Amino acid sequence: MSKRTDRYARIALCAAVLGAGGCASNPAADDAPPSVGSKQISPCAPGQLVLSATEVSPGATHRGVQITIGLINGTPACEISGYPEVEADEGGPAIRADHTPRGYLGGLPPDRDAPPPVTVTDSNVPASGAASAIVEGLAVDAAGNPCPTYTRLLVTPPNVPAPHPIATTITACTLEVHPLLGADMHP
Repeated sequence: MSKRTDRYARIALCAAVLGAGGCASNPAADDAPPSVGSKQISPCAPGQLVLSATEVSPGATHRGVQITIGLINGTPACEISGYPEVEADEGGPAIRADHTPRGYLGGLPPDRDAPPPVTVTDSNVPASGAASAIVEGLAVDAAGNPCPTYTRLLVTPPNVPAPHPIATTITACTLEVHPLLGADMHP
């Protein structure tokens, strides 16, 4: 088993044993967390995270949902980066979102292509302490026919072994998900 796989297995086991309280991991020296200021920020662990969804105002035939990732109260700050895995599975045939840096409803600014690391802090301050990603799709297919309306997304944050079901609504035939961003990168 690789160091990374072994580490994630320990995190998943610890999270399952300790429940919502989360747990700390002991990263190897070559997998040390990045420094932020004078503090070390650890990668976010499965038991630390709280997920929610908010519908994004549609544009033309575009539909979207903002996935927000915060922390369970009392959990120390952690860092997350990359794309969440997203699948819509209730309301139509299961579809998986493609990773795209930006789209009609959001994503990275035009001068960036790599997802930035985001420090997630107190969930009581969602506007400034959470990470979020936009999921979007078109409400009609290429022939102009309406697409299915999904009522649930399965969202798996980076480095988390299992998806979180989130009740939300999005009408789409295909989906895209953009990288996780901090509040400072959203318009």
